[in-house]
Amino acid sequence: MDLVPVPRVTHHDFRPSRRGGQPRVVVDCPPGRVAPQLWDPAYLRTVIGAHEVPVRETHGPPINIFQNLARGGSLPFGHYLDWVVETARAVGHLAEGHPTAREVTRAVRRLRLDHFYYLDVKLDRFPRALRDGAPVPDWYHAEPVDTNLWCGVLGTSCGLHCDVTPNCNTQIIGRKEFVLFPPSQSRYLYRLPGRTHCRFDPNAPDFQRFPLARRATGWHCTLRPGESLYIPVGWFHQVTVVSDWAVNVNFFWPRPFPQGLAIPGLWRFLLRRGRARLRTALRPAPHSGPR
Repeated sequence: MDLVPVPRVTHHDFRPSRRGGQPRVVVDCPPGRVAPQLWDPAYLRTVIGAHEVPVRETHGPPINIFQNLARGGSLPFGHYLDWVVETARAVGHLAEGHPTAREVTRAVRRLRLDHFYYLDVKLDRFPRALRDGAPVPDWYHAEPVDTNLWCGVLGTSCGLHCDVTPNCNTQIIGRKEFVLFPPSQSRYLYRLPGRTHCRFDPNAPDFQRFPLARRATGWHCTLRPGESLYIPVGWFHQVTVVSDWAVNVNFFWPRPFPQGLAIPGLWRFLLRRGRARLRTALRPAPHSGPR
């Protein structure tokens, strides 16, 4: 498996192609009304601490957290943030020296902790003050259709997957490492049938179980506060927190033509999603009874 660095550009020099193009790290994201360096625990508690949020729970280390979910629940964001800060203190020494995602994954597994929690929640659930402070990239040709706030501790990983809309991750606090593969590498990544997630884990590569993954060629980068990563439709990526804790905002945009159609591996998935949306649209409205 061969990985090369994602090219880095300034936001003045970057405009993504309507056909998708390639990932880029944008090194100087313009801040929102609240500069990213001010999104510290005290600010987050003040603005959204009392808001109920759904929290994901996983047994064992936070590896491939989307494939290995246990039952979660809702709690005030401030309570979740207390757990994050406390856990970050306990595991922070493992982040010294800027370890790689592979090193972090091995170290967190050795801790043998019983539970980990993770938060990704739509930003529109929160007050306008926080939404206005999100550093929306000014280099995309459309407004975001969805914006998510992510918050997790060292070692938290989403698992290798692709998205069917173009997106951008903007780092607010801490560091995240990304491993990316173009759609052409799908045959080497052991994608789960009918899903956009993969069985292969580049943070803990098992080439005996997944021998074709040795042939995969991809890209990698580490995002720091004030930097963003643009990811075109269909690019597989795995994201891992490599600092004691991290916060980032994820923007999704409309999928412009012909993105998606240009990736045969997504056709069946997009067709099934389109059929589901059509059935929902054609479903009769609930009967309200006589008037």
